[in-house]
Amino acid sequence: MEKVKLALNYALMLEMMKAKGFNNSTIVALLNKGDEELLESIGEGIPTWKAMVDYYNGNKVKCHQAIKSGYEFSFLTKGALKSLLSIKFGMKEGEDFVDTGEFLNTVKMTGENLQTLREMISKNWTIVLQDEDKEQDMYLLKIELTFKPNFQLN
Repeated sequence: MEKVKLALNYALMLEMMKAKGFNNSTIVALLNKGDEELLESIGEGIPTWKAMVDYYNGNKVKCHQAIKSGYEFSFLTKGALKSLLSIKFGMKEGEDFVDTGEFLNTVKMTGENLQTLREMISKNWTIVLQDEDKEQDMYLLKIELTFKPNFQLN
């Protein structure tokens, strides 16, 4: 079954709830209740938790599928990709990866996290395996734009 595509703001807010330890049924209950004050205690909404609750109420089937079975980002900026690495995997820039300006380099993660990232990352990014240590279950990656801009000035 193909993964549901979610806009980055809704997906990151779901990841914020998961990072706080909420399980799927609790996330659904929180969104059904729509208590914005409680949701704001989880973290800053992107743009607001009201927008997330409104989206959830208008797209319950899609949201339930995303919460239960996972999702794919419809599009990710580099900044959103860095936020995803931080929120979902607890990674820190400068420790777990380096932003070179053009791509993210020396991204270190386990095989399980790599598989999760591959399943959810948007198609505008490509994960390149640089090195692997299967014994330690650690993978070194580069994450680059799939289609690099080609600016030519005449």
